[in-house]
Amino acid sequence: MYRHIVVTTEGTDIDHAAIRHAAGLTRALGARLTLLHIVPDAHRELDSGNDLSVNAESIEQGWTREGEHLLAAGVQDANCARLTPLQRPARGRDIPQAILQEAAALGADLLVMATHGRKGLAHLLLGSVADRVVHDATLPVMIVHAGTPLPAGDAP
Repeated sequence: MYRHIVVTTEGTDIDHAAIRHAAGLTRALGARLTLLHIVPDAHRELDSGNDLSVNAESIEQGWTREGEHLLAAGVQDANCARLTPLQRPARGRDIPQAILQEAAALGADLLVMATHGRKGLAHLLLGSVADRVVHDATLPVMIVHAGTPLPAGDAP
């Protein structure tokens, strides 16, 4: 079935549920798990036409350090022997595009992501990385909400 599962982390509280769910699937299927964090491209994120006198490189370095902490926390959440933490820079790509390209480069056959599940105006205003990934994906994508039960036998 699935041999290589990729789960994303971006530092939200709901990431924990997706990571634990992906780890449970990994154990049940005997698959490999990659925990993926994409470091946003500060030049792209800050390109608002304003002269903010901000050093994009130092911001990206901070985001990279934060990503390292997120990956370490995700490794603890997953508690999975066949897990590889991986951090990649977006480098000119938006986050959904970077997630899909990295998952393809890794040869993933399932992508697991968390979502807030916003509806209505909040969804229209804030958008959703998960929605964009699902729309553009060429591999199966599992969306996990914070309250999604874990697979049988994988209670924390």
